[in-house]
Amino acid sequence: MFKSQFLEFVKRMPSTQVLPSRDQLLELAAPQMIPNEFNNPLFHTKVNARSAAFTHIMSDDDTTNRRILEDLLPQLNPDDFIVMHLHIGENPEIRMKATIAVHKISANVALMLERNFFVAEAPHENPDIFTLYVPTYPEIRVIVDPKERGTYVLGIDYYGEAKMSLLRMAMEIMRTDRGGLGVHAGSKVYNLLYDGKLESKGMIIFGLSGTGKTTLTCHDHGLKDPEGVVILQDDICLIDPNVNVYGTEKGFYVKCDSFPEHEQLTTATIQAGNIMENVYVDENGKVDWKNFSVAQNTRAVIARETIRGTGDFIDLPSLDYVVYNTRRPELPPIIRLRSPEQSAAYYGLGESIVTSAEDPSRVGEPRRVVGFDPFIISDKGLNINRMAELLTKKPSVQSFVVNTGYVGTEENDIGVKDSIFFIEAALRGNIEWEFDELLNAEVPKKINGLDFKTEFAKFDPRSFFGETEFGKRMDELRADRRKFLESVGNVNPKILNSI
Repeated sequence: MFKSQFLEFVKRMPSTQVLPSRDQLLELAAPQMIPNEFNNPLFHTKVNARSAAFTHIMSDDDTTNRRILEDLLPQLNPDDFIVMHLHIGENPEIRMKATIAVHKISANVALMLERNFFVAEAPHENPDIFTLYVPTYPEIRVIVDPKERGTYVLGIDYYGEAKMSLLRMAMEIMRTDRGGLGVHAGSKVYNLLYDGKLESKGMIIFGLSGTGKTTLTCHDHGLKDPEGVVILQDDICLIDPNVNVYGTEKGFYVKCDSFPEHEQLTTATIQAGNIMENVYVDENGKVDWKNFSVAQNTRAVIARETIRGTGDFIDLPSLDYVVYNTRRPELPPIIRLRSPEQSAAYYGLGESIVTSAEDPSRVGEPRRVVGFDPFIISDKGLNINRMAELLTKKPSVQSFVVNTGYVGTEENDIGVKDSIFFIEAALRGNIEWEFDELLNAEVPKKINGLDFKTEFAKFDPRSFFGETEFGKRMDELRADRRKFLESVGNVNPKILNSI
């Protein structure tokens, strides 16, 4: 119903506003640009984060949102909009067609889409996914129509909402229509020497915000030629029924709150043509990465070719490793999971904890988001079960839980260098594992020939808590985890019992 109206609306737009060039988009967005020392496009928005609380999944009996769209669509003037025809993904095996109409007042959003996604050579007649972006609407509201694969972003001028309107639907299509799974995860390739032979290993990395997903995805481990890392994606991947993993985006949409310490991304962001969003600039045009007075959620859209360590491809050659980032004081820096069902359980848990930096009054409270993915439209249990099904098809995949927080107390921090060390040791086969009955998973016994409990004692939660306290904590954690997974609904009992 509404999709046909949207497509008719798009057809009535002047040809000069359909698939405008980058130069045309820059000209349209120029009034919103803020001068800065890097002479790159920089924009400040009124809405500066995803509006989850104002997002509505529309159903057949949703009279309120249907009435809003019935009133809105006839009022729109085609002369006021820009139309971008895009592709989600690059590989024809999974590539999806997306069309988004953006009000000219937010031409910066269209410019960022052009930088972030693959632009189609010609308009789509019947796109798989569509979005209408109306920042002039007097109310903040995101209406998601999973039936027609459309999203209406109203009263919002933040780019992230436009980007995720497309990727949310791409993940839904992959899960519901194509028998695969869309995942909120980064991806990379490790080229490592095994007995003198160079081999490529593919990895996807999950993690809630603040657990280091982007940091670990983009880290090069300091590897020297011929070894190395190729960074593929930092946000959304699509897995098909044959467990092939595909990328979705041409560029990267990164948080800038770790700048300038994250030298790799900082250097990339200031390269010509990259776009900043809600980054503070003083009266002289000087950028201050640590001034969050404009917004806590500072962002940049970066062309992949400006990031050191990226390649000219976005799809994993093969899936060999799955990493779940978390922060839990009861866990060692790395554990190895024992089955596809157990891996799916940790995927379903989407687990971390609240840190003092987030909310000192809630330190240690669990944070859980199914699939580490706040964009799952419905039936989250299906995602969990599908992950187990996919990993069962490829039993060679190893799954790890990486604790990027601390052991015991925040003073006993697991730094980025520590996490990189443990991950690399696992990938090279330099960890001797042993089964931990309380964790129901494998923990390091020796790393690079060194005894874990003596040489890495500060990272051993059993030593920190003592056997009795550790056992009590793990019993409580196991019960809490099971309760959460049961609350999701329709989760395979084998997955529930694996934790």
